[in-house]
Amino acid sequence: MDYAGQFFSFFALIPLITSLGLFIVGVWFAVSLIKILREKNEILKEIAQKVIKKEDE
Repeated sequence: MDYAGQFFSFFALIPLITSLGLFIVGVWFAVSLIKILREKNEILKEIAQKVIKKEDE
């Protein structure tokens, strides 16, 4: 039984798992940021329309 070989092969996977995790977190962050910014723009657009409508009165 070569348990040491199996143990060290697991350590070889750690950089791969870390890189994959960082990539997934980065994509999630980018998607979340885009979603929040779109919602912010919609709210600002509504406020601008209300201000313009109020100025016309």
